[in-house]
Amino acid sequence: MIAYRVAAAYFKANNLTRLPSPKKLEAEYAQLASEKARFYEPYKEAKEELLKLKTAKQNVASYFREEEQAQIVSN
Repeated sequence: MIAYRVAAAYFKANNLTRLPSPKKLEAEYAQLASEKARFYEPYKEAKEELLKLKTAKQNVASYFREEEQAQIVSN
């Protein structure tokens, strides 16, 4: 029953009275898949850059902790 209500709300929101043809649905799916692929590449690059920056941040923090500990030991 919930699926029916969701489907009915979707149809009403998009001014549809009948189900779209399978060819139309396949074309829409293909378009959405290509759009997803187009957006995924910059996302993947940004994610890799974020990982590099996090690693650099951890390395800097580790370096300063070691330096700080060395100063405490030498005093």
